[in-house]
Amino acid sequence: MGGQTRLQRGFWRLLHRITPVFITRKYNYTCDAITESAPCLIVSNHVTNTDPFFVGLAIKDGPPAYVASEHLMRLGLVSKLINALLAPIPRPKAASGAGTVKNCLKRLREGDSVVLFAEGDCTWDGLSHGIFPSTGKLVKASGAKLVTFRIEGGYLSRPRWSKKLRPMRMHGGPVRVYTPEELAAMTNEEVTAAIDRDIFEDAWARQREQRLPIASERRAEGLEQALAVCPKCGGIGTLASRDNTVFCRKCGMNAYVEKDGFFDSAAAFRTVAEWEAWQRAELKRVFANGECRDTGEPIPCVLRRIDSEGRRERPRKVKLSANTAPGALMLDGKPLPFERISRASMVKTERLLFTADDGYYELKSRKGGLRRILLVFKAAKGIDY
Repeated sequence: MGGQTRLQRGFWRLLHRITPVFITRKYNYTCDAITESAPCLIVSNHVTNTDPFFVGLAIKDGPPAYVASEHLMRLGLVSKLINALLAPIPRPKAASGAGTVKNCLKRLREGDSVVLFAEGDCTWDGLSHGIFPSTGKLVKASGAKLVTFRIEGGYLSRPRWSKKLRPMRMHGGPVRVYTPEELAAMTNEEVTAAIDRDIFEDAWARQREQRLPIASERRAEGLEQALAVCPKCGGIGTLASRDNTVFCRKCGMNAYVEKDGFFDSAAAFRTVAEWEAWQRAELKRVFANGECRDTGEPIPCVLRRIDSEGRRERPRKVKLSANTAPGALMLDGKPLPFERISRASMVKTERLLFTADDGYYELKSRKGGLRRILLVFKAAKGIDY
């Protein structure tokens, strides 16, 4: 039965009784079952924040161990409940994941299945962008079966940047099962490539075929959480949205989102993915040319340092921005050079986590807007995703 407690097994059975109808109705979701018995390593693409439920509905052989962002372990009583009922494996978002790998292997050897969203982050633009290169090594070291799982249709139903559900049609299911013998005959790189191939999802290619309407008249609201650079004036952090339009407060550029989720023909791009690719290339060009740009109006945030035990130190209110020359985070106008920051990542739209030379930090903003900071950091470091 693996390493789960009786309470965890009972809670899993309860979830499987009460959630399928709710998930199916609310998200218009269907799935194919994973029929493999535990232990197996289940690797899925990551589309929405509810993906653990979508994969979980397909698992019939008892509760798996989910690899989850470590911020879930810092929510007080909620964290205690999550740990008691689901016992997830915490993964730091912007720090070394060596402990996560060790715990994955431990749970698999105890007989549990493990669910891993190996991209590490929900997609911002509707495309899968490749898993961590070390995933193949983890799979081979586990000695367990590998099940690849793909969720389709989730991006346009609940994009990461939107606060509103726009239910269309979603489906999830296993793509392929790899036996330990098959995996043993593959290199680490071949395993990683096979997973990337199996779980790849292009929301825009799928929508070009299906042309499903989005049941919302607020189709653009929140897009400024994902899109940071204006294609007309090049302003960073100047975008805003209202109803079905995203626009620039600086130059007046606007792009209308049609009922199928594509931008209209007058816009500079047809999809969020095309705009995303352009803004990443544009920010890299800015750094390559030594241009000086800032990220617009400073963002009110709460800054906390997180110690090695996961405890958050006393919060401090700061105003956050960034600039490109010299590249640095600006905290209350004081620079923290990017060269002092080794990793950075986000949770949803409102938390930015980073590892600096003096510790691990969390910045939280109620209004979001932090992704433009992350995009500038990644351009400075030459990080694609």
